[in-house]
Order: sequence, then structure tokens, then C-alpha cells
Amino acid sequence: MTPVVAELERLGLAEFLADVPGDGVDRLQWAAGLRGLDGGLRTVAGFLLLGEPARAELLPPALRGTLPALVEGGVAVYRGDEVQLVDVSLFRAGGVWLFAEPPSPFPVRHYFGRDSVALSRRTGYPPGARVLDLCSGPGFQGLVAARQGTPATLVELLPGTAAVARLNAELNGVADRVEVLVGDLYAPLPADAEPYDRVIANIPFLPTLSPRGEEAAHEGGADGFSVGRRVLAGLPRHLAPGGTAHLTALLLQSDRGLVAEEELRAWAAEHGCGLTVALTDRMAVDADSDLVQTTVSDHLESDPLAGPEELTAAAAAMYARHGATAARLAYLRIDHGMADFRVYDRAHG
Repeated sequence: MTPVVAELERLGLAEFLADVPGDGVDRLQWAAGLRGLDGGLRTVAGFLLLGEPARAELLPPALRGTLPALVEGGVAVYRGDEVQLVDVSLFRAGGVWLFAEPPSPFPVRHYFGRDSVALSRRTGYPPGARVLDLCSGPGFQGLVAARQGTPATLVELLPGTAAVARLNAELNGVADRVEVLVGDLYAPLPADAEPYDRVIANIPFLPTLSPRGEEAAHEGGADGFSVGRRVLAGLPRHLAPGGTAHLTALLLQSDRGLVAEEELRAWAAEHGCGLTVALTDRMAVDADSDLVQTTVSDHLESDPLAGPEELTAAAAAMYARHGATAARLAYLRIDHGMADFRVYDRAHG
């Protein structure tokens, strides 16, 4: 246990977060719970959870000692004699303490959400396993593995987010078991890297309005699965015999089933892998839906002069071209050396 974590636990922050319903990624729940706190715990919780400014001298010594690293990592800033977190909060899930950003309708750099927690619950790390965490963000999946004693290699596209992942490894006392590389998916791995027993990828899967083939490295593309396709393309080279990969995805669904089902089935057959698709949340794709409006908001971040009404029509038409009647949050499990393809629809039991 690191000194910072020991301080937070002695203050009672771990107990407070354990009492928050759900997966602990809801600032509204935190704000409601903080109304009953006072003293040092209230100051620290307001600073770490809600992003409230705090006088540095009022923070516990070990936490105060991390402030230079937080500032250097771009997730904290001094304003006069006060310090304040920027964008991130401190989460705790699966025993891991994590500086990260909560889900938002707008693009985030250091993503952590309920799908992050759900993905971690689907994985297991046998002793001696080699673990690769792609699209690692602030490092949650790799840190879960490292806390179980398994060395993990994390790959993150954004240098600033990779710096936060390293900070989180230090916070959890597992920096000696975590390697953080900066780059696009498999590109930063050594050419002679041995295959991995576990490959985890919580991919960016929000559909974007970029034409297919012109997506940025972090964009989900017209059907949300552009990054997923690139993960699958490199997987045969990087997944060890008998190994397992786990991916999140947002898969479009038509009246006949998953739009990408035949594509996924063909990939699994070609590479001698079993592939299980677990479908969970169902999302509407009409013009007024949250998913379409989030797609529009995401585009406006990079093109603020675009017309929202035109973008809404374009996003709805994009889904319609795929014949999509819904989008489904999905978790893909890929087993090397197996030969079955299964789809489980959790929404239908």
C-alpha cells in the first residue's frame, strides 16, 4: 500500500466510495453523499471526487507530495494558494485507485466508465501470464492485472493520458509491474515481442462522421468498429496459443441481427479462434436519440462551425445506411484455438 493510499483509507475515503451504489463512476452520487461529511474527509473528497479547489496545506502530507506530479501530468493546476484537479476525479474500482475522467457526452482524454469495470470483470489473469492492454487510457485494465501480480504492457495513443497511466501505476504501488508505451495499438511493441496470453482493449467505439478509411486513429468510424477491426487485424500475431482477448464494442443491429455478424464470424473461422459476443445495453439510433446527439457533439468539438441540424441528419442517415435499428454495447471474447461463434443477448436474458 502506497503512502497516499494509506492516507486515503485512514481518512475513510475508501469506505465512502464503497457505500456509493453502482460502479462508483457517478459524480452526482458522490455530491449527494458528500453532504453528510465534514472535516478532513470532506476537504479531500471534494478535491479528489468533485474537482473542488483546496488549499494545499490542508491536504494530507502524502497527497500533498503528489501535487507536483499531478501538475506535471496536466491533471491539476495551482490557482493562487489553491490547487484544483483538471477534468479528472479519483475513482476506486476493483481495488484500483484511478485518476480518470468520468463518462461525458463530449470527448474525454482519460476515459473511465461502467464499461471499463464490466470489461475487467470478464477477464482473468493466470500466474505467469503476459498481458497487453491496448487503448489503455488511464490504465485501469492493466492495473487490475498488475494488482494480481501479473506484469502488464499498456499502450496508449495520447502521451498525456499515458502519463496519467504511469501516475496511476505509482499510486497503486505497481509501477515495477507496468510498462506504458505511447503509440497506436501494436505499433510501439518491439518487433520481436513474444505473443501475449491476455489482450485487453477498451476501444473507442463512438461512431463518427468521418468517411470510412479517413478516420483518425482514435475514431470509431461510421459503424463504431474501425478501431476494433484494427485490433482484430493484429491479434493473430500477438495472441499466444491458448490465449484470450477481450474487447468492448458498440455493434449496430438491424431487424435481421448484428450488422457485423458475418464479418466477425468469417474472421474467427479464418484465424482459428472462438468468438463470443455478449450484447448488453440497447441504444436507439433515431435523430433524437442520445447516441446520435453524442455523435453530433463529438463532431462539433473538432468542427465548431458545422450546423447541428445538418450533422444530426447526417448521423441519422449514417446509421440508416447500415440498416441499423439499434446499437448494442457488446463485449467480445476471443479464444485462440477454438472454433465456435456465439452471440448472447443479455437484454433478452
